[in-house]
Amino acid sequence: MSEKAGFRPDLEGLRGVAVLLVLLYHARAPHVSGGYIGVDVFFVLSGFLITGIIVRELRSTGRLSLSAFYARRARRLLPAAALVLVVTMLVSAIVLPPLRVPGVAGDTISAALYVSNIRFALQATDYLGSELAPSPVLHYWSLSVEEQFYIFWPTLLAVVAGATFLRGRPDAGIRRLAITLAAVLVGSLVLSIWLTGVNQPWAFFSLPTRAWELALGGLLALPGAVRWVPARAAAPAGWIGLALILAAGFFLDTSVAFPGIAALVPTIGAALVIGAGLPTPHAGASRHGAGRALGLAPMRFLGLISYSLYLWHWPILVLPEAAVGGPLRWPVRLALVALAIVAATATQRWVEDPIRRGRFIGLKTRRSLALAGVLSVAVVAMTASLGFAAGAASPGGPAIGGDVTQVALPPDPTPKPTPWPSAGPASTPSRGATPTPAATLAATLPPLAAAPVPRDLVPPLATASDDLPVIYADDCHLDVAGVTPGDCVFGDPDGAATVVLFGDSHAAQWFPALERLATEHGWRLVSITKSACATADIDIWAEIVKRAYDECSHWREAAFGRMATERPDLVVVSDSRGYKAMVDGVAVPVAEVRGKWDAASGRTLERLKTLARHVVVIGDTPRANADPPACLSANLDDATACAIPFANAVNREWTVGEAAVASAAGVAFIDPTPWVCRTDPCPAVTGRLLVFRDQHHLTATYARALAERLFARFPPLDP
Repeated sequence: MSEKAGFRPDLEGLRGVAVLLVLLYHARAPHVSGGYIGVDVFFVLSGFLITGIIVRELRSTGRLSLSAFYARRARRLLPAAALVLVVTMLVSAIVLPPLRVPGVAGDTISAALYVSNIRFALQATDYLGSELAPSPVLHYWSLSVEEQFYIFWPTLLAVVAGATFLRGRPDAGIRRLAITLAAVLVGSLVLSIWLTGVNQPWAFFSLPTRAWELALGGLLALPGAVRWVPARAAAPAGWIGLALILAAGFFLDTSVAFPGIAALVPTIGAALVIGAGLPTPHAGASRHGAGRALGLAPMRFLGLISYSLYLWHWPILVLPEAAVGGPLRWPVRLALVALAIVAATATQRWVEDPIRRGRFIGLKTRRSLALAGVLSVAVVAMTASLGFAAGAASPGGPAIGGDVTQVALPPDPTPKPTPWPSAGPASTPSRGATPTPAATLAATLPPLAAAPVPRDLVPPLATASDDLPVIYADDCHLDVAGVTPGDCVFGDPDGAATVVLFGDSHAAQWFPALERLATEHGWRLVSITKSACATADIDIWAEIVKRAYDECSHWREAAFGRMATERPDLVVVSDSRGYKAMVDGVAVPVAEVRGKWDAASGRTLERLKTLARHVVVIGDTPRANADPPACLSANLDDATACAIPFANAVNREWTVGEAAVASAAGVAFIDPTPWVCRTDPCPAVTGRLLVFRDQHHLTATYARALAERLFARFPPLDP
């Protein structure tokens, strides 16, 4: 399209700015901490351009051909998107651990069907899913949002104003469109701000909470949208808008709740840049406006290839790091950025332009829509076959459920516990496996002998991530939003002894062991656990919603109330230490406020002592450097390749600190480290049992196998 026909070089340059911010942010360039806002700029631009196309067709014909609209969108977007998906999936199948390939296949299929934003929102909302390695097609979420927008937006505008245009009343049609777009903007913005504080992943990924950004651009596309703006204000408005975009890109970061109110900064900035080019041309605006800078050749070049560059940059940056198993140095990432630009330039020249202009398949609507269908089906079929093949190659025997009595564990490396005295826990503060300094313990551990991954591994690698305690399926383990403990009783409901499990997911991982003991000994087992919520009496930061975790504090109080009613014989407490505490309204890593955290943990233990006969603290378990099941799937001949060096897996300072807090409170402490790290390095497989289901949770099967070792360290619960 020529400039005389309405082409705006400043908007092409604005696309260049947006994609450059995204590219530098994903390449972890210094100081570009908010580069993710480039996507918001794209949304405003898309709303402006697409709405403009629709309104011009309605004004000129009174009708809107949806089939022709979708055919144009298919020729413009689908070929390059399908090409990148196919290449990314093929490379993923080669360089990623086999266990990760089925998941990437699912992501790729959802991207090909333009529903990946929904899939990623579900994964990010799921506390366990949020810990997954980044998908090489994660960036397709924004394309899914736009495609969903393209589905409903033309129909909405045609229904609202099509008849009015057809009757020759364009001014009335424009008014109707303006009212509709304004309503979408306000409603979606309010929803976005509210949901960002309640469920940030859905606010980030979903169309209803992003529609306001597209509607903002759409309002600017309506004839006369900025006629009230004096021409002399165009240049300052453009510069202010560009400054807002750059300020958001350089000063926002991932600690900011986004989109919410923060998204107003880059979107208003984009709107100002777009609007600056709409008033009656003015010599001062042309000579001195931001459009002149945006129209420079380098920015226009990046804008020209921005779509293909957005598609290519993420897999090119992510897959090499996945292949080497760690972050790459900045010079290597810079070389990958250059590679992405080369790939994008080639794709724009030899795929995007020829197909969009009809060089290969023509411009007929039916043929374009047929191409879209064939490409989508081909991508889905190829991806599904690769994912199925990778999943079928994972070893492992049938899941053994609750029966672990026939699975042999190595001998318990910890000293045999002494019998509990009748005086109770207050007189036995050091009860359990007493922590020793890391260097001393590591020096006594034997080396790990090389061995292949057992063919009868339990649980199988393919289902390891699903080897969860039953309290997840029963909704007894609360997610981030939950505040009221459920009526979750296991074992013998009429048992003479009541045992309560209390804590976060690191407590929940011990549920299979306690459930086994409850069944064998006739206990009444009550589960009170919640994701990412520590039992320590202190406010904490919730990373998933980017704010103080108020739901955790409310749940903790409700849990104490429940235990006051239960009056349990034993409370088993366990927590992760990977939290941030709220200190004077600021989120601070626990390691920096160790004293405050220990004092808060002590307050919780003192309170529990008033509610229960016995309190036992289970120390936090060792952690893996990477996902052990995925690693094992790539190293079937040598499981030691996935073992974790003791010094990396165990933070002995924290373990000693936990024991000291328990001792000061006069409650028992159990250190599970020797049960997980019986060698140095710590094994990912013990016998034929898979130890970890992810980087820091035990498999339910392995926890169940440790039941007798826990029982040997519990106090007697006879009436």
